[in-house]
Amino acid sequence: MDLWSDPNLLPYMAVTAHWLQLVIEETPTGPKPSFQLRADLIGFHRVPTRHTGPHLATAFLHLTDRVSASHKVRRFCYKITLINASKHG
Repeated sequence: MDLWSDPNLLPYMAVTAHWLQLVIEETPTGPKPSFQLRADLIGFHRVPTRHTGPHLATAFLHLTDRVSASHKVRRFCYKITLINASKHG
């Protein structure tokens, strides 16, 4: 996840997913499994509110919902919210 503001101070969030993909190569001695590192931009979103932990978590989950990945990252996002909230009161 990356956050920044444009020249007009509008905040944006980009989320990149990274994963390992199992690849099975057929060889003369049989199937040979290997992994390929994959990465893709899964979302780019304007964050319409302040950069607080709960607002960032909501925007992040919105983006992961759109690619049906929220069930894989919801626990991680909850931890981001708790860490950010503890730093800012």
